[in-house]
Amino acid sequence: MEEYEKLQESLKNLTKYSLKHEQKKKILYELREERISRKKSFVMPVLSIIGICSVLLFLILTNGNDYEMTTQQGATFTLPDRNQQVIGVEGKLGILVFKEQFVAKDLRRGSKLMLYYWGDANSLVGKSYYVEAVNTKGKKIKLSEGTLSSGLNSEDAHTLARFEAFPSEGEWQLSFYVEDELFEAFTIEVLPSFPKTEHFTLLDAPKEIPIGESVEITMLSTVGEKQKIKVKLLDKKGNVEEVTFFEQTATFIDGGGLGMIYHYTGKITLKEHGTWRLQIDGEETGLFEN
Repeated sequence: MEEYEKLQESLKNLTKYSLKHEQKKKILYELREERISRKKSFVMPVLSIIGICSVLLFLILTNGNDYEMTTQQGATFTLPDRNQQVIGVEGKLGILVFKEQFVAKDLRRGSKLMLYYWGDANSLVGKSYYVEAVNTKGKKIKLSEGTLSSGLNSEDAHTLARFEAFPSEGEWQLSFYVEDELFEAFTIEVLPSFPKTEHFTLLDAPKEIPIGESVEITMLSTVGEKQKIKVKLLDKKGNVEEVTFFEQTATFIDGGGLGMIYHYTGKITLKEHGTWRLQIDGEETGLFEN
């Protein structure tokens, strides 16, 4: 603006015979139009960038949680006619699962499950069923399918099932269908994957280990040359909190093609809630929380 005003003043100071009044106005008009054009050419890319950023931000915010859980949380209860804990909706559906928890990317917890159904036996026994799961990001998987059998005890129907592994940790909604109609649904919390190294995998989830107790845990290994291995518990800064030894307690052949599998058992004490890692025979796991 200052530059334009200086130019306008210069034009006024020209001798009266140099330029006619109409010529001066024409020059000023063209200069003004050029200035406005430059502003527009600068503003348009800025507006475009702002628009693109706004769209990206919207996509990020909406994709982070694009499936709203609308069902009740699954509860742990005891079967009425035996001392067994199941998770589900009492009086309607229960899952007998090891330690009542599923772990992400693990088939072992879901390898042999008993599903119990309560309702009308005539509309359940001999009918087809399937179980579907969806997480808060909208990821959907089919966990199991088959045919329901008559009840073993007080339940009206049951089946021995095998669940597919949950691909990630977090909240998942389980929906149980009978003859393609929704029978019951509830949500569960899937624990993070078991801590692992190249050759060792814990078979106990850190979030299940009691605080302040020396707890016996088991790890699976694909190498078994040593009868005893050293295990170090490290905090998130790498400081050694505990040193212990695990002994080889079992050996078996894996049906999944991994060959010989070895079990090592030992005790670890997690004194408080925090972030940790394990160094197992020189190999380190990633960070995990308890």
